[in-house]
Amino acid sequence: MMPGGGQPPGPLGLQPNVAGLLAYAPCCIGLILSIIFIAVEKSNRFVKFHAWQGLFFHLIVAVIGILNSILGTVLVQISGVLSLLSTLFGLVIFLASLGASIFLMVKAYGNEMTKLPLLGDLAEKQS
Repeated sequence: MMPGGGQPPGPLGLQPNVAGLLAYAPCCIGLILSIIFIAVEKSNRFVKFHAWQGLFFHLIVAVIGILNSILGTVLVQISGVLSLLSTLFGLVIFLASLGASIFLMVKAYGNEMTKLPLLGDLAEKQS
């Protein structure tokens, strides 16, 4: 894989590894920055890869969260105990996505292009 270190500054004057790290920042920050990096970065494959993978990652997490919210709304109508399952699942998803974000941020900062299953191949095709 192409390392991001030692290259000229990328989008917004950031070093490529820092731009890659920011694409995975939790919450809306990483999602917004991924979109910005995709729009402004034209040549650095390292930054483009992380921006695309970060975008796909954040979108998948958001879709899972929305589906879990819908499920929780339905389950609370059936039983309060069942809605607890949705709450626990939401907590697991939150912790897993936070852990994955931190892992990907560390890897990107270390100039590594760590590919997530399915999303990594899709991001590589876009970059």
